[in-house]
Amino acid sequence: MLNSIKKGIILAAGDGTRSRPLTFYMPKAMMPLGNDPMIKLISYQMINAGIRDIMVISKNDEKAKQLSEQIPDYLKKENLIRSMPEYRKEIENGKINISLGTFNQEAEKPVGTLETLKVAYNNGFLRDEPCVTMFSDSIIQSKDRNKGSFLENILLRYKGDTLVSLEFNKSQDMVRKSAAYVSQPLDDLYRLNKVVEKPSLEYLNKDPTNLSVAGGIYLLSESVQDNINKVKIGANSEYHITDLVDMEAREKAVYGYPIDTNRFKSYDVGNFRVFIKNNLEEGYREPFFTYTKNSNDAVKTILVGGIVLNGSKNDLEDMLKIIS
Repeated sequence: MLNSIKKGIILAAGDGTRSRPLTFYMPKAMMPLGNDPMIKLISYQMINAGIRDIMVISKNDEKAKQLSEQIPDYLKKENLIRSMPEYRKEIENGKINISLGTFNQEAEKPVGTLETLKVAYNNGFLRDEPCVTMFSDSIIQSKDRNKGSFLENILLRYKGDTLVSLEFNKSQDMVRKSAAYVSQPLDDLYRLNKVVEKPSLEYLNKDPTNLSVAGGIYLLSESVQDNINKVKIGANSEYHITDLVDMEAREKAVYGYPIDTNRFKSYDVGNFRVFIKNNLEEGYREPFFTYTKNSNDAVKTILVGGIVLNGSKNDLEDMLKIIS
């Protein structure tokens, strides 16, 4: 597959408040789907899509040093080889490079996904070139494991203009989303007119939409570098990638590609209840039970408690058989 984007960014600096108490013990990027951490699954999708130079941007938190050191430790070459043995030679000879970028949060300074992304530009990883940016707490998997990922499909549609993943939502859910306003589709893409992060109900009543920027996949053109420092503080007093996309859409062509829910499914570890439900699906259930068995006592207790609250009696009984 010809892919004109060669660099990938995984944003992994979030605190994971919606996944507590588990994220008191691990970053969101290290939370598992089955027996594999999200950081591995997302890296695999990027590598399989032709991206060989990846930067994971995590938080440098001196107050929670044991927590913040988990991602840098995972990205050590010897640990990557152990985690991805099929890519051993490419990792050893530098044909696959997964590096670390560190976000240092200053006290009282607003943060957000855009502030994290700036690390890749400020340290020179990105220089006037496009990139794939993905969130570390969500991934879109193909329902048919023998077919390409959503990332591979959206990359086939990238022609040089910023392109983002979209999904359809119920109107009552849009206040928690990034509302996307679009023109009529061109083939299977929509042209974005504007994006509004977490719009108020009053705003949506006046200007309704059922589309949102979602799925955590952004194919950002090289031109975003011109606007990245112009974005103003937005919803929840944070700087958002979606506000950057909005600025781009008002100035030039920006497109959205809807997630076909008949072919793909989104998995989200950013919400603890959803995280447990995802891991109880066929294909992830048994590996997740094995992951739980091999976890330390604190994590094991949290995961068993999550199944008590969000799983079935059979789920709990089957897990207890494995971990006992």
